[in-house]
Amino acid sequence: MNLPVVVDIALGLIFIYLILSLLTSEIQELISTFLQWRAKHLKKSIQLLVAGGSETQQSDIDDATVLVHKLYQDPLINTLNQQGQEIVEKELQELNQLRVDPKTLKGKQSAPSYIPSETFAITLLEALRIPELINYVKNPSDTKTNLHMILSSYKELKTAINDKGSDSYQTIQNIYGDISENNEFKKLVQGLPEYVPNNLITSLSLLAQRSRIKIGDIKEEMNQFQREVETWFDRSMDRASGVYKRNAKGVAILIGISVAILTNTDTFFLLKRLSQDSAVRSAITQSAIQQKDFINDQNARSQFQELIENASVPIGWQNISQQFEPLKTSRGNSAQIFALRIWLVLKILFGWIVSGLAIAMGAPFWFDILNKVINVRNSGPRPVTYTKDQPPEK
Repeated sequence: MNLPVVVDIALGLIFIYLILSLLTSEIQELISTFLQWRAKHLKKSIQLLVAGGSETQQSDIDDATVLVHKLYQDPLINTLNQQGQEIVEKELQELNQLRVDPKTLKGKQSAPSYIPSETFAITLLEALRIPELINYVKNPSDTKTNLHMILSSYKELKTAINDKGSDSYQTIQNIYGDISENNEFKKLVQGLPEYVPNNLITSLSLLAQRSRIKIGDIKEEMNQFQREVETWFDRSMDRASGVYKRNAKGVAILIGISVAILTNTDTFFLLKRLSQDSAVRSAITQSAIQQKDFINDQNARSQFQELIENASVPIGWQNISQQFEPLKTSRGNSAQIFALRIWLVLKILFGWIVSGLAIAMGAPFWFDILNKVINVRNSGPRPVTYTKDQPPEK
């Protein structure tokens, strides 16, 4: 088998994986949208962030769940959830509402799949009423009074405000001045949320300490503090995104293997057909070359069936008799024929698994490989087009 034939076989195999990867991506996207995986994962990740991680006290986790639910009701976040208005989309939402997890989305039909860090930081600080507390600080320009002090005494405000003999009351007076007759401040304190996890206050206190560097005014410090909260949120969401991608890859493998079984895409049979049948190999190769840019075409995925038919792709259950063809030519006894049958079944199963794993690699991966193989087949990349601004090298 010469090199051009090997390249054509590789080209045909890659093209088949590519078009099946497109189908798999569509299926996974539909499932993800219907089950709201992104929205649920985002909300769960924010709950873990606010609670201080998965290995924390149950009370903090419960408080974080309530707090995040309140954050999601804020107009800044609630308006990020754009529900479909078409008839089909509404029907899907109604079906989805029947199986939505009340603990995750609290009965809403859908939730945002992405929240900007600035929106999260503003919503969180307003929910905790930190900006309002800053307005009551006794000496805002005093460098001794800082956000770290405000946050450190946050959980003690409600209990200490009525206990004048406690150390916490004295600390509050040092920050907010004489509060004995300040009814507005007392009203604000009484309105502070009850469901604030201790780990959240600890994390915000650490961020407040970091924001004190080269800051001389508490309001300037507040702006820096908000940026620290945004960075904290972004870094956490980067880790959450990595977790989601790993989970999605596992789902992609399951879908890929399912597609391989439903379409009877046996990698070993494909290799055999492509190596032995020059007509099939030529048809697929020409389709791959002509359609190498179809992944960027808006109508590409709707043309999936047409591409398969035009390329004469050797997949489908109509080929099952050819996959068991060695049984027809076998001359052994019944035991040998039975062993051969078992071997062929195992070979097909393993071929499906290999195809499923390849399909799960995704269309962008195979599209990139396809272009590289086409360049190899055409004896290298296209020559560079020179212009007046870029003369050829001498």
